[in-house]
Amino acid sequence: MAAPQPFNLRLALGLVGILLASLMSGVGERVTQTVLTDVVGHFGFSHDEGSWLTTIYSAAEVSMMLLAGWLAVTFSLRRFAIGACLSLALFSLLVPLADSFPLMAGLRVAQGLASGSILPWHSKLYGLSAYAMTATFGPYLSAPLAALYGDLGDWNLVFWETAPVCLLAAALVSWGLPQDPLKLERCKQFDW
Repeated sequence: MAAPQPFNLRLALGLVGILLASLMSGVGERVTQTVLTDVVGHFGFSHDEGSWLTTIYSAAEVSMMLLAGWLAVTFSLRRFAIGACLSLALFSLLVPLADSFPLMAGLRVAQGLASGSILPWHSKLYGLSAYAMTATFGPYLSAPLAALYGDLGDWNLVFWETAPVCLLAAALVSWGLPQDPLKLERCKQFDW
């Protein structure tokens, strides 16, 4: 029987970074759904346009989940997770600055792609625990956050809430996860 490995604080904090990003991915989507009517009114979108904002986010998120594992192995989990966290933070900051529905829709697609990138397949054990937390804790956290944003009267916070936590997550991943080598030869093997 193999001896248990000692606790690795750096790795644990790196995985906490992935957990935080996963949680914010779910909370960001759920808060937007909770206050969708108010967001639509704030930006002057039609009901149909508003419903597309959540639909295209979810579709992009699920689509990217299919590629996330391959990308994480090819570019390394650390590089890929940092890129996903920073992308999610960036697009979360840009979405409320959009001045038209097509621009906001495009940014929501980019935000959904970044959100779907957060957890690749080979982190399944951690992913299952993160999913259990995001599937239960995220929805319960989104209602009070939506109420807070309503009380503050600033609908930009619905989208901006993700950015600071994703920046913290990127820092934790950068410090905590080991750097694997690039495997760019996998690009030649990909079934384009």
